[in-house]
Amino acid sequence: MADPLKEWWTMADIADHWGVQPGTIWDYRYQTLHPRNPGQAPKLPAEDDTIGRNPVWRPQTVIRFERPGRGRGGGPKRNRATR
Repeated sequence: MADPLKEWWTMADIADHWGVQPGTIWDYRYQTLHPRNPGQAPKLPAEDDTIGRNPVWRPQTVIRFERPGRGRGGGPKRNRATR
């Protein structure tokens, strides 16, 4: 679990906190910066700062952010034979 007492969290820390792969956070950031639909809810909070070229967030920014859900169709596929 990412340390909430650290000064900054990286995308890897957010991935660890949310229990997803780091690539998912990279996708969320891209989709937040380049939304498909105008007015689309952000999937990541705006970064609090950058260190070099890397975005960073204060842990409380991420903890308070309402994480996006899996959406329609998320989850494992049901086997039609067992219905």
